[in-house]
Amino acid sequence: MKKAIRQMGIKELNEMFDLAAYAFNSEKTEKRKEHFKQIVEHSQNYGCFSENVLMSQVISTPFTVDFHGTVHKMAGIGCVSSYPEYRGQGSISAIMSKLLEDLAEQEASLAYLAPFSYPFYRKYGFEQLFEQISYTIKAADWPHVKVGSGKMKRVNFEEIKPICQTIYAGLEKNQRGGMIRENWWLDYSLGSDEKNSFAIYEDEEGNVTGYLIYRSSAARFTIKEWGYLSNQAFQALVGFIGSHNGSSQEFYFETGHTGHDLSHLMPAPLVDMKLTPFMMGRIVSIEAFLHRYPFAPGKKETYYFEVVDFYAPWNEGTWRLSINEAGQGTVEKCSEKIDSSRVINGTIQAWTQLFMGYCTSSELLFYERIHGESKLLEELGDRLVKGKPVLEEYF
Repeated sequence: MKKAIRQMGIKELNEMFDLAAYAFNSEKTEKRKEHFKQIVEHSQNYGCFSENVLMSQVISTPFTVDFHGTVHKMAGIGCVSSYPEYRGQGSISAIMSKLLEDLAEQEASLAYLAPFSYPFYRKYGFEQLFEQISYTIKAADWPHVKVGSGKMKRVNFEEIKPICQTIYAGLEKNQRGGMIRENWWLDYSLGSDEKNSFAIYEDEEGNVTGYLIYRSSAARFTIKEWGYLSNQAFQALVGFIGSHNGSSQEFYFETGHTGHDLSHLMPAPLVDMKLTPFMMGRIVSIEAFLHRYPFAPGKKETYYFEVVDFYAPWNEGTWRLSINEAGQGTVEKCSEKIDSSRVINGTIQAWTQLFMGYCTSSELLFYERIHGESKLLEELGDRLVKGKPVLEEYF
């Protein structure tokens, strides 16, 4: 069977929507279709066709991320789907090869996706990179706080949108590989859900330093997202949420895991808390990523590392990484043979976890995900970012 990979646009919207609805068992409504159209309009949409019939598709949405103060292009991969009669015939693999090649040419550093199967996407160089933590708290166990100065105010989405943008971008946790949100994405991800409610906190001087996006029902009060720039704002948000303890039986909050939890702030710390693997990611271009990498200042050093990356052959080979005293790195592929004792070896998955801060060099060495001299890995680890990557988005 002859297959062709090509990009699709709005004129193929019906075909794309039908495939997505079939693959994900979604009801085909005009509202869902309009929502789907928003993503299609902002994305590069890849289809695998046989005799002009759409067999499989993958959507790649261009985003940017803030990685410890450096800005990188990131592709959000979604809607990976095939009709059942075409599954297992290599169409998704063919799309992934073409997609990654295009991303490298566009100098995208990273790609993220939400996996239906972690082993399936590991084939394409993706690896677990983000986690989520959820809290389910009985209404009676929510913290009681003393309300200070300033005021909480319920607002609509258009009012909260610029506030959300500003506060979200200013939070340190969202600078560990988190998205730099565009207005259209906020409209799509938060503004289009009619069940969402919105509130802000203004301090006594009229400055807005906290926001809350939530849903409220008799069974559960759900914190969809919150952000605060001061303890005063935090206390006000906690108090506002707690004021619903007479109308909701429990409170629920799910958020990107930073490596720490909030249970110690609860009157009864034994809350129902769950840590879950979340999105996967991969470095698309090791050269583009390390060129902007925020290495820690230190002495001038050179490292050699080998990358195994079947689906991105431009990454494969031995690389020379030079880091100057200011933390500026330069990377180039080696043409000469390097003494093996000086080379650190690993797959693109391991290098992604190391450079993104999800795993330390000592962890990866212990579990044999990376191979090399322990002293070399320790020294390299000292120059890398600290803190697990955090992602609040889903696509």
